[in-house]
Amino acid sequence: KVGSIYKALPASTADAFCPTLRGHVETKLYEGVNCAYEIVVDGCSEEAVAQAMAAGIRAAAGDGVIAISAGNYGGKLGKYHFQLRELV
Repeated sequence: KVGSIYKALPASTADAFCPTLRGHVETKLYEGVNCAYEIVVDGCSEEAVAQAMAAGIRAAAGDGVIAISAGNYGGKLGKYHFQLRELV
């Protein structure tokens, strides 16, 4: 997640998506989910990021995948918002 309690650490564990922390913090994981991947996509243009995200979604989708989602973190990571359903 963006931010942490430590000034020198710009990011920290997205605890709501960490299966091992279930029962200790509020979770955003679906029942039965035992792992979650966070993939950060950077690009030189909005179009390049959109194409990379679409390729990643197509590659990740398949048997055993429960959900694919994205976070904006309140706009702290950039001004662009991508609607996943529009990418594929």
